[in-house]
Amino acid sequence: MKETIRELAERYEAEMLELRRQLHRRPELSMKETETTRLVENKCLEYGLVKAGVNLESGAAFILNPEKTEKSIIFRADLDALPVEEKTGLPFSSENAGACHCCGHDIHTTALLFAARILSKLRKELDGRVIFLFQPAEEIGQGAKMVIDSGLFEAYPSQMIVGIHTWPEIPGGTIGIRSGPFMAASDRVRITVSGKGGHGAHPDKSIDPVLTLAYILTQIQSVVARNVPPLEAAVITFGKFTGGPAANVIPAEASMEGTVRTFLPEIRSLVQKRITEIAENTAASMGAACVVDYKSGGQAGICDKEIVSGIEKAGLRELGDAGVIRLEEPSMGSEDFAWYLNVLPGAMFRLGTANEDTASHLPLHNPSIVFDERAVAAGGRVLSRFAVEYFKNA
Repeated sequence: MKETIRELAERYEAEMLELRRQLHRRPELSMKETETTRLVENKCLEYGLVKAGVNLESGAAFILNPEKTEKSIIFRADLDALPVEEKTGLPFSSENAGACHCCGHDIHTTALLFAARILSKLRKELDGRVIFLFQPAEEIGQGAKMVIDSGLFEAYPSQMIVGIHTWPEIPGGTIGIRSGPFMAASDRVRITVSGKGGHGAHPDKSIDPVLTLAYILTQIQSVVARNVPPLEAAVITFGKFTGGPAANVIPAEASMEGTVRTFLPEIRSLVQKRITEIAENTAASMGAACVVDYKSGGQAGICDKEIVSGIEKAGLRELGDAGVIRLEEPSMGSEDFAWYLNVLPGAMFRLGTANEDTASHLPLHNPSIVFDERAVAAGGRVLSRFAVEYFKNA
């Protein structure tokens, strides 16, 4: 009698958790995922998968049932860590100084390997092809575009793409789903003000770019409050402010950098227009010059309704009613997974990582966050069930 997905998951769970801890110990930054890619490749080849014939500088894709080309789906996980010093104190904490898996990409990678492990044992039941995409450089917003440019989607035509992401706001062992807007578009803005430098004791002889930026920063806070419709969403955050070299010096130049998050294209354009107008006009009113460097990043992630329905059914089958949480609101975080949605229908779902440990409730990117490892099996099982049911009904 063949084993069920649940039985296979139980058989391999200890092995997969050790693999996750190995990945967590050896985090690698964006476009430097050499050791991680090598480990993933060794495991996928061990499971009987075939490496996809595309050229990726970092990361890789692997294929189960490469001969079954009529029906094809892609599962995606990201590999890279953040440039953060870990502070969890876990026995398997990062051994690489200045790098930490505090966004959970080690969980994503292991869950996808878990699905590959399970489905490799069920390959005869799958009337189709599964592509396991291990993507680099998500944290710098470049990996998805690199994968698209590699020709993967032309070389291996598929019907859809599904991604996963940790979430410390729901319990470990559950998944979170949402149709429609899921994660926000992300843009970057740098505002540089040029004034007239001088002595801090004689401000009347200078044009102060720091003060000018302070006025600009304050005025920009009115954009969301007074320009964006109350029922729409937008976030503007400036997290970096650079001024002069000393407390008693008025510098000739100062700058600030921030991030803008939106969902609707028209709101995205509106926010860019208003930030630029406010910065330029405020600077001019204070006798300074201003340059606004506005860079559009990834688009908003909009999940396909039918694919989310399939994920929901897979989750209910594997995790039960309590294991599937319907998320009421999207996240203002962003993900370069959204680039794939220009190419294929797709959806992303959350892997719950919270438990009784208060550190598991910290936000993503916090150096002290601890992830509930039940997320690994939950992700592997739901992805596996999704594939089995999709090919059965396609």
